[in-house]
Amino acid sequence: MFKEIAGNLRACGKTLIVSDLLFKAITLLLLTPMVSLLFRLFLVASGRTVLADADIARFLLHPLGWIAFVLVGGTVVCIFALEMAVLMTVCIGAEQQKQFQPRSVLVFVAANSAQILRLTSRVVARLAVVAIPFLAACGGLFWLLLTDHDINFYLTDKPPRFWLAVSLISMILLVMAGLMLQKITGWAFATQLLLYEKLSPGNALKESQQRALGHRLTISKAFISWAVFNITVGFIVSVVVVKFGQLIVPLATGSLRALILTVGLVMVIAAITNLVTTLLSNATCASLLGLLYLKLAAHGEVSLPEISEQTTRLLPGNLTRGRMLVISVIVALIAGVVGVSAIHTMHLEDRVEITAHRGGAGAAPENTLAAIRQAIEDGTDWIEIDVQESKDGVVVVAHDSDLAKVAGNPVKIWAATADELRSIDIGSYFDPRFKDERVPTLEEVLQTCKGNVQINIELKYYGHTQDLENRVIELVERFEMESEIVVMSLESKGIEKVKALRPEWTVGLLTAVVAGDLTRAKADFLAVKSSIASRAFIQAAHNRNKTVSAWTVNEGYAMSAMISRGVDNLITDYPDVARRVLAERQEMSPLERLMVELAFYLGVKPPAGGTQ
Repeated sequence: MFKEIAGNLRACGKTLIVSDLLFKAITLLLLTPMVSLLFRLFLVASGRTVLADADIARFLLHPLGWIAFVLVGGTVVCIFALEMAVLMTVCIGAEQQKQFQPRSVLVFVAANSAQILRLTSRVVARLAVVAIPFLAACGGLFWLLLTDHDINFYLTDKPPRFWLAVSLISMILLVMAGLMLQKITGWAFATQLLLYEKLSPGNALKESQQRALGHRLTISKAFISWAVFNITVGFIVSVVVVKFGQLIVPLATGSLRALILTVGLVMVIAAITNLVTTLLSNATCASLLGLLYLKLAAHGEVSLPEISEQTTRLLPGNLTRGRMLVISVIVALIAGVVGVSAIHTMHLEDRVEITAHRGGAGAAPENTLAAIRQAIEDGTDWIEIDVQESKDGVVVVAHDSDLAKVAGNPVKIWAATADELRSIDIGSYFDPRFKDERVPTLEEVLQTCKGNVQINIELKYYGHTQDLENRVIELVERFEMESEIVVMSLESKGIEKVKALRPEWTVGLLTAVVAGDLTRAKADFLAVKSSIASRAFIQAAHNRNKTVSAWTVNEGYAMSAMISRGVDNLITDYPDVARRVLAERQEMSPLERLMVELAFYLGVKPPAGGTQ
């Protein structure tokens, strides 16, 4: 069959390409205003002129979003049916030794479009009747087996109940797919019968089933072979494009604009290759359907359209293939400009806060007053510090259990008094100009930050805690900064104790790994490693009224990607870079933001601490 399809496509390739491009250009011109209108309707319905990235995702869960999905989805199905009609007519014409002008084919299909749409509606409705009971059964199994915890728990831990659900749902879907394939093979000739034998939609479906009797296995094998071939081609092309993107995009990290242009080039190449593979897929499908009809189901000579006076009046006779191709390109460009302009006029607002990690460890020694002062100057919203107790019960600011890393001194925090710790230089390792920096106390940090910036206090536990929680609470309340702080820790017992002592305080669980359903943790916010902060995880946390902080995000493009996913707080060593990224994003359109996120996925590794 592949040889026959190849021969058929060779015979009508030029007409097929021009006809399909012209059809795509017309539909693109019609669809672009519809999509733009839906965006505008959403803006009106939301009552806002400024949206966050997450608002667009929520649009799909809104009733207006459902309507948009149904309209766009139904339109796509109908357009595919009309496109198949155009391509099949060209392919069957080639087998009948007839060479059609693209204009005659388009007019013929347009004249029969109402009947084609009625036929498509019947097919979709009947397939839905077949699918709904199976999908309902899958939904029931999901509800019975996979709703005790958040779905992320099952996807991560994969308990026996998860595999049971997957197995049962897979079997149900396989049975559904088999029944739907049986239905589709029975209707394989319906469009041809409607177009070339002038049957009504209902009669075309009935007659197609009759003529498919005895040939369903042949038709099924042909469909499966077509699907395998096109999936393989699509996969290979996608891999090549992605590899090409991964090769050239990292070379354009000199500036954000250069990055956007480079990713834009990759997207154009991806769009062109997608157009080619889609045309190949649709053309081979149309040829397959046409040849199967002629070989198995056609009775006698097939009645194909002829160019008539009506056709000539509808489209000027001087529209050659070359001119129609040029018109197609122009129409596509106009539609693209309209669509891009509509999206560019949308203004997206980023709702994210910036936290200076360890006081802002990129510009100064970590957990020092110098780092904190610099982070405040750089416009951070929060300062994150680590606290533990000295030998004499003073709450001091230090991350490690000792000062080996920051001072070359192995003294343990709990084994020295606050005065002894303050005698040690913890700044010279970073730069000689910080030689006067010493281990600060929490009291000093609170004095520095009060009225200037909010503080995220991480409780550190190394097995020598005396009364850390109460001492932190006492200091915060002495400075009347309850509304300016949050408390977090890797130890859930620590934050649970703080919450028990001060229920109104905001506490967070810090973690680098996911074990179970993290969104059910007894915490107000989740501070997670950036690799955990996927869109799905963030949405699951938001559904449980928890915010998500991602750490430690130091690359500008990674920051932009995290913001686009909907993260609530960026924990970074470089708050100045985060502030600059936010400023740049305010000037970027949704398409440009998408390109930056694509660059992140393509493996861009810019220098830490800058977007440049």
